[in-house]
Amino acid sequence: MSNTFKVFAVVGAGGAIGKPVLKSLLSSSATKVVVLTRPDSSSMFEPNPKLAVEKVKADDENAVAAVLQKHGVEVLISTIGFTGFESQVVLADAAKHAGVQLFVPSDFCGPTEGLTEGLLIVKEKVVGHAKEIGLPTLRVYNGLFTEHSHVVGAVEDTGKFLVPNPGDKPFSLTSLSDIGAFLAYTFTTLAPSQLLNTAFRIEGERLTFSELGAIYGELKSVPVEHVSKVPEGLPRGFILEYFWKDLNSGQCVSSYDLVQDKDLGTSALSNNLWAEYKWRSVRDVLSK
Repeated sequence: MSNTFKVFAVVGAGGAIGKPVLKSLLSSSATKVVVLTRPDSSSMFEPNPKLAVEKVKADDENAVAAVLQKHGVEVLISTIGFTGFESQVVLADAAKHAGVQLFVPSDFCGPTEGLTEGLLIVKEKVVGHAKEIGLPTLRVYNGLFTEHSHVVGAVEDTGKFLVPNPGDKPFSLTSLSDIGAFLAYTFTTLAPSQLLNTAFRIEGERLTFSELGAIYGELKSVPVEHVSKVPEGLPRGFILEYFWKDLNSGQCVSSYDLVQDKDLGTSALSNNLWAEYKWRSVRDVLSK
């Protein structure tokens, strides 16, 4: 094992978090970054001497393992979206088969270790499977993507930023570019032993729903309305209801420990692993 990881593979590199992760890795000291994409994918990637693109079905364990072995991948990073979470069990099996040293599943939300119910419980199941087969993992807890503030506020569907009452519990927000930059930096500067079977708890800022709504309304000139429930007829209303409940629980700060059922405090954040980095605030992101 080398002093730092050098060869990475990314699944879902054309998505919201996949793009900044790929961009940052290609700008880092990594020697090779392999993108695994579906055979029917139309995603295009700019040529780069470090980049290799392989078309493979994510549910074909042997095919994925062969690609990972071919390139000597050390770290497999999954950035796939909600509909693909279940397929990560196959990715984990393929990674183990190929001798990958670290699997980064698609967490990229609030803490999920210890989750026992809800839409995101599959994330806990994926990590549990990796543990069973002896595959080291690293989970990333970043709260809400700051760029997706309009989604939880239902702005596109209502023309307003909706704040679910009471809206007084803080949660973490982190920009996509900061997540990508932080992962590329830590993955290529920290010793592998510091990355195995752990979690990164990061945040750009923590706000309450009411505070986020006020900032969004000010910067985007959008009316803000406090509501007691998800308005009837909203597309994907049940998903919005789930996330409203989660974000109003106080458990969506990146430093929250579901197992101990308490906030470990900002001293538990991993931001200090890159002490000189300037994290973007919600205003920084939304004012662009």
